[in-house]
Amino acid sequence: MPLTGNLAETSFTDLIQFYSISRQTAAVTIESPAGPDHNGVLFIEGGDVVDARFGELTGVEAVRRALRLKEGVFRVELNVKCDERTIFEPWSKLVLEEMCAEDEALNMEIARASELDLELEDKLGLEDRLEEEQIAMPATEATEGPRYCPVCNRKYLRGTTCSDDGAQLIRGSPPGRSTPTPHNLPRPMSPLRQQPPPERRWGLWVGLAVGLVAVAVAVGLFLYQRAAREQAAALAAPQATAPTEVAKAATRTPPVQGVSDTEIIFGMSSPFSGPAKELGRGMKTGVDIAFAAANEAGGVNGRKVKLIALDDGYEPDRTRLIVRELAEKRGIFGFIGNVGTPTAEVSVPYALEKKMLFYGPFTGAGLLRRDPPDRYVFNYRASYAEETAAAVKYLIDIKRMKPEEIAVFAQQDGYGDAGFNGVAKVMRAKYNRDADKILRVGYKRNTSDVQDAVDGILKSRQKIRAVVMVPTYKAAAKFIGLVKAERPDMVFSSVSFVGSQALAEELMGLGLKVAEGVIVTQVVPLPTSRSTAVLKYQELLPRYSVGEKPDFVSLEGYMAATLLIEAFKRAGRDFTMETFIDTLESMKGIDMGVGAIFSFGMSEHQASHKVWGTIIDSTGAFQNFDLE
Repeated sequence: MPLTGNLAETSFTDLIQFYSISRQTAAVTIESPAGPDHNGVLFIEGGDVVDARFGELTGVEAVRRALRLKEGVFRVELNVKCDERTIFEPWSKLVLEEMCAEDEALNMEIARASELDLELEDKLGLEDRLEEEQIAMPATEATEGPRYCPVCNRKYLRGTTCSDDGAQLIRGSPPGRSTPTPHNLPRPMSPLRQQPPPERRWGLWVGLAVGLVAVAVAVGLFLYQRAAREQAAALAAPQATAPTEVAKAATRTPPVQGVSDTEIIFGMSSPFSGPAKELGRGMKTGVDIAFAAANEAGGVNGRKVKLIALDDGYEPDRTRLIVRELAEKRGIFGFIGNVGTPTAEVSVPYALEKKMLFYGPFTGAGLLRRDPPDRYVFNYRASYAEETAAAVKYLIDIKRMKPEEIAVFAQQDGYGDAGFNGVAKVMRAKYNRDADKILRVGYKRNTSDVQDAVDGILKSRQKIRAVVMVPTYKAAAKFIGLVKAERPDMVFSSVSFVGSQALAEELMGLGLKVAEGVIVTQVVPLPTSRSTAVLKYQELLPRYSVGEKPDFVSLEGYMAATLLIEAFKRAGRDFTMETFIDTLESMKGIDMGVGAIFSFGMSEHQASHKVWGTIIDSTGAFQNFDLE
């Protein structure tokens, strides 16, 4: 049965974002109030927007037109596919571009409005000056006194000679005339025709005029005295209340960005499209269920916790735009669960510059673990150096391999560099092998072009028996499959960032023998284990994220967010960014029920140092694996 609704209640952006993140296949039909010619349909397959038609528009232009639609009725039909794909850009990129276009249009409109305001002010100012000049002219002439012609007794306001007979004008009023007759008024009537008013009626009018003047003076005096009293009281009031207002201001908590009376807003910049999209989706799922559980229980000290997650496609250039969008336009309190090292290279400096919390990122890179630690950066997980050290020690101390028999397969960016540096550090410190003697092969980010890396391993003069990997899941699966086809005895170990469940699924698609025996170090326990915290996670997952299976990535997001919520509870209702950081640094010895103790401190911004070992069995499932 199709799902129907109204765009006035559910925005088009939120509607598509839901089906995109949940990786569903659906057709979304929009009926516009403007009529059938303006209706549209948009197709989603596997979470990607692949085709759109809106009126006469198709493809990307149709999507942009639909994003601007605020009214209409929608209908969603699941498992309906399009005939031909016309859109190849990520959904989040289209949304971000449309938002930027709206902002530019708004700025242009504001600028034009300002210009019109200035023009109107200039016009009104000119009219006011002309009016003032017109009013001032007769006032100036009146101060010179009335004048009259001694010949015809005509009254004048300006000039020196009479216009009728040319006589010189005399200052004053003409004799025998009680009412002046200005030149611009009609001539007075002849004395034979003019009927003078009776003496008594004239006296009555004079008496009334004098009475009205007296009343006006009395009323004016009363109003003046009352206004003076009110003005004096108004001047005295601020002086009397100033100490009270100062006292209130001193105790009032200043506003904190991202925090209102009802909610605390966090932002996430992670990949929800591209080869690393499962990592972003997993972290968001984990954070979402932790926030949802807290909100259902009444929130954190009376406030609900909200997450705004945007897709950066695992590309630093997009991350740079998104973190600014979240901080400057969405007004978030801080960042949580951002995915990746190359993206962190641009987002961490921004967060530090703005003095914003950068919490629980899905990366073990050293740039987030400086000594001493950056004040606003807090990590939940163990580092890549700790993960790779555990793998190298297992291969050499337990499997009895020689250091020169171990190579590194790493992504060619900051993430790969961080993992390789971890291997090099333990090799140099414990096994006396320099970094330049370690064979490193790799691939470019957001690709699966691993053939050169495969050739580098297979054609090495020194026989390689094991490969420590620092990849994403698609590239890792292809690399393992190609190498195992030639060297089935090769041992592979990967760091946790690979996306364990996604890796297992990719490997199982290549065959059971390819998947079996692959080692993955983890920063959380098995998501199917029976510990206290994991059981709670398993209980909440189907309630708040229908259809999702337990996964290492979403478990990490859940654990990190749960620890953050505990910090907010301890911080109380009235906090600032600085007092909240102080609260985080005071959290020590936290037992969350996973077999490890979590602590922060002024010199310790990494909660956990625990590394778990796991291995893929013959069914494609992960099992615990002892690395020591």
